[in-house]
Amino acid sequence: MRARAALGAALAAAVVFGAGGWWVRDAIEDQWTSAAQEAATRDAFSVTSALEAGAGPRGTDSSFAVVRTDGRCVMTGGTAFDGELDRPLPGFPPRVGWSVHTVRGKGRFVVGTTDVLPADRIERLTGGGGQPAQRLTVYVLVSASDAEAAVAAIDRLLGWGLPLAVPFVGLIAWFVTGRALRPVEAIRAKMADVSARALDQRVPVPDTGDEITRLARTTNETLDRLEHAHHRQQRFVADASHELRTPLAGLRNSLEIALAYPERTDWPGTVATALADADRLQRLAEDLLLLASPAPVPAAPSDLADIVEEQIAERTHTGSGPSFTAHTTRPALVRESETRLARIVRNLLDNAARHAHAQVTATVAATSGSVTLTVTDDGPGVPPEERERIFERFVRLDDARTRADGGAGLGLTIVRDLVTGLGGTARVADHSTFVVTLPGDEE
Repeated sequence: MRARAALGAALAAAVVFGAGGWWVRDAIEDQWTSAAQEAATRDAFSVTSALEAGAGPRGTDSSFAVVRTDGRCVMTGGTAFDGELDRPLPGFPPRVGWSVHTVRGKGRFVVGTTDVLPADRIERLTGGGGQPAQRLTVYVLVSASDAEAAVAAIDRLLGWGLPLAVPFVGLIAWFVTGRALRPVEAIRAKMADVSARALDQRVPVPDTGDEITRLARTTNETLDRLEHAHHRQQRFVADASHELRTPLAGLRNSLEIALAYPERTDWPGTVATALADADRLQRLAEDLLLLASPAPVPAAPSDLADIVEEQIAERTHTGSGPSFTAHTTRPALVRESETRLARIVRNLLDNAARHAHAQVTATVAATSGSVTLTVTDDGPGVPPEERERIFERFVRLDDARTRADGGAGLGLTIVRDLVTGLGGTARVADHSTFVVTLPGDEE
């Protein structure tokens, strides 16, 4: 990157300095040429006016020549003309009065013509007789010496300065880029040291306050999330191993005892116990797969009110456990599959039924842009200090662990994960009130 930056800066400097130098060169040349032409124009006016007044030209710094209508040079001034001057403009038409023209021939000239001068004045001015009355043409040379000197100075400056300036700019870009990228190299080196066993390391944050500072902060925030996810995964693997080991050990133990003492084994009871352990393993495996699998994109929204009423009706029909009541408003559309919404509702109702004394109430309310599901039971409730922890994986309160149907501690975790994946929230609003808010669908 340093080399590319230096090369790019050098090429840019070459283009800018080269184009700028030539532009300055042309501008200076035009300026000095314009100044020389203005001076030659003033001298042409002066010479023409002097000839028309019958006096010889005086005080003229420019080189000039006075030519008769036959093309013979009859008067010169300065050093540019010597002897006869070939007509710079063959067929130049004489004009009444005088005028100024810029032509190109043996250089750049300002051309002026006099009025028709009488023969005696022509003889007196030119020193030759026998000439009729005629106009005289004055050619004043536009001197290019000053412009050439100025351009030569610019050429020398470009000739020496450009080869030096381009490498100098590239060298400066090399050092500046290297200094600017030094924090990036420090971040890269630290990131190379980060591994699964050293997720607590963080990259250095420069105090420049620029994009690199923001990059370092974002990198550290990403490392924070990775470390948190890594620790969470470690806890999850440990807890999952424990939760899977317990029913497997119980199942194995009951079967080994039954095989060791077949004559004293209650085979129906043993099979029922093994089947219960197998069901527990199956539910646990399904919960783990649900937590690990990504959510599919639903094709159409589902009505949460219908799902809640269906599950309440099923539980009321069984007639066991607490009584269930539903209060819903329609439509309560959520863009999610019915299977996942049903899992959210079932887990919340199972949790409420597990802790309720006699009553569980589910309420669905649809507002502009959101759908809210509230599940309330008349049980002992959740202590304030436990209201966030109960959504973690394999977390069960002590009183729940003593119950035979205490579960694996994944129900509320699944609820929060599914709700969060939909862009909603799941929380404990009161001691025994669970509130789930989901984005609504107006279709």
